[in-house]
Amino acid sequence: MTLYIVGLLGAVIAFVLNNNLKLGIVVGSALPSLVFALLVFALESYLPMEFSTQAPALFYGAAFIGMASNKIVDSYFLIGISGLLFSFIFLHTAPYFNGFGGALGTTAALCFIPIYWISKVFKRNSK
Repeated sequence: MTLYIVGLLGAVIAFVLNNNLKLGIVVGSALPSLVFALLVFALESYLPMEFSTQAPALFYGAAFIGMASNKIVDSYFLIGISGLLFSFIFLHTAPYFNGFGGALGTTAALCFIPIYWISKVFKRNSK
């Protein structure tokens, strides 16, 4: 359950830094990912092994979702749902993609697409 929260937070924090604080997509994604990874590294001896090995990559991959512009999707809730979906897919498929490049970004994109379409449907129905 804790790892799912990591994915949710990675997506939402990056989205806020990117859009609300206007840090841009690279800094908005990379800065919280770096801080999170350093915290996990500093607290590694106090954390469960599974958390300390998977959480940094999970947060970093979910932060790719936060690179979205609020002109495309303007809902923190939907960005958070996309982060949870990313967590689910990451936790259940990561061993199969060991050694493949681009797996985090591709997974993030695949998790963002349904959220994007859901937001389009809600916008269309509200008009």
